[in-house]
Amino acid sequence: MPIEPWNSPKRQARRKMIWSKAHVVLAAIGTLSAVAGIAVAINGGLEFNRTKVFVGVGIIIVSTILYVSMLFVDD
Repeated sequence: MPIEPWNSPKRQARRKMIWSKAHVVLAAIGTLSAVAGIAVAINGGLEFNRTKVFVGVGIIIVSTILYVSMLFVDD
């Protein structure tokens, strides 16, 4: 069974499928981490803990950047 060249149509389709699945996984991680950030920020607000609130906001910002960056990546 010979190995197909790097730019063969089959390999290109497989690479595109793998990248699209990776984008879905990263978007899911970004969404779930934003939810975790919201939970940390709310918990910190209820405890009047400024550090927890800032950590939660930081998590929200980083996860939003991760999620939005998936929109601008070429497949």
